[in-house]
Amino acid sequence: MEEKRGPLIGVIGGVGPYAGLDFFRNILGNTVTTRDQDHVGAVLISCPALIPDRTDYLLDGETENPAVGMFECAKYLDAIGVKYTSVACNTAHSKRIFEPFTALVREKLPNLEIINMLETCARYVKHNMPNLRTIGYLATKGTYKSGVYHEYFKAEDGFSLMEPEVRGQERIHEAIYSTEFGIKAHSDPVQAKARSILLYETFKLLDRGAEAVILGCTELPLAVNPGDFLAPVFDPGKLTARALIGLAAPEKLRRESTTSP
Repeated sequence: MEEKRGPLIGVIGGVGPYAGLDFFRNILGNTVTTRDQDHVGAVLISCPALIPDRTDYLLDGETENPAVGMFECAKYLDAIGVKYTSVACNTAHSKRIFEPFTALVREKLPNLEIINMLETCARYVKHNMPNLRTIGYLATKGTYKSGVYHEYFKAEDGFSLMEPEVRGQERIHEAIYSTEFGIKAHSDPVQAKARSILLYETFKLLDRGAEAVILGCTELPLAVNPGDFLAPVFDPGKLTARALIGLAAPEKLRRESTTSP
């Protein structure tokens, strides 16, 4: 049975739930198929109650480390035979969260391979756009504070990361977290106000000289379509979904479109 289905892909979702669903949809959308049976075996686990908010943890540190809940989800995936998985959350890749998580997986679940979403994004940019230098990124306040993107897009490699101005960071955070109009509270459909803020802040980064922009929060692709811009706009979730397919079933990986990643 295992030979017939091929290696299983897993997605640790619930961080947030609709972001995990969008990640899973990217797996489906980037697979070459003509029938149901052509799709790769994939499992989405979404247990948001197990995983405290990543930004809250990074900003105040008063909650349990989200790494613990992420590991509980990983145990479920490992138990059903998943070989490759990723966490559908940018902020969760902060060293304060991701390193304890991957250490637990290496020790307890040696057959499960974790694909780092930010590492995948950085590798893609370096390989496909080696002349790209100034890159803007939209993210949560926790991602900005932890400096996680600077760990992968390093100055010594020739990259310069551009963050929104302080007020812009606050507005992006509101577009994600506001209970009135934020994406986490209103994911389907996304509210026009949240989308307007994110489009504005993306264009502002480009106007300030960014050559490309990364959607550095996994909720953002729910509101922002990379095709809305002439400059490259990267969705780390989509790039990682493609990487998972490439590992599990490279012959089924759909050719990349000529539009923005």
